[in-house]
Amino acid sequence: MSKIISDPYKVIEELFSSSECFHLRGVIRKVIQCATSSKVYPDKPPADVILYLRMVSSIIKATYSLKDKKRGEIVVDKEDLLNKKYYRSHYMFTDKWTDFPRFLTKKEYCNPYTVFRKFFKYKSLDNWINTWRDIVDSALNPGGGSYLEHELTVYIHLAKLIEAAHLVDVRENYAYRESS
Repeated sequence: MSKIISDPYKVIEELFSSSECFHLRGVIRKVIQCATSSKVYPDKPPADVILYLRMVSSIIKATYSLKDKKRGEIVVDKEDLLNKKYYRSHYMFTDKWTDFPRFLTKKEYCNPYTVFRKFFKYKSLDNWINTWRDIVDSALNPGGGSYLEHELTVYIHLAKLIEAAHLVDVRENYAYRESS
């Protein structure tokens, strides 16, 4: 029987041990594109899309519990921003190019916890969970195109959330495992 993970850092760790940051951004983009058009999500079986629904919902819930944290344990040296230790995943199937954040500002890159605060300032936890579920429902609906919210804004918020959570995993989860 599966154990429910209540530690947000463990949820983040589990997410990125099973899917890469760039892959999740791509899935979110495709699902939103399908939700706003008449196309049904074409790349994966519907069960896979439901799995992504759960994965993204889990990361939304995990980061909600971190939204009030001011900053992480590791402080980024502003003179050494491109050092891969600040953004490079330790998992085997990633590389420097795909791991590098594309949506975060310099300030957000240095302190990814600011993204969590902005994310939940834009919408509440329940509103985000419902929005993501509506997007996935629309993407899997043959009639499609019923999702009407500004898709680019929603995508950017979700992409930033994934990237910030990835940085927390790299800097805090991986650094913690290395020091233990």
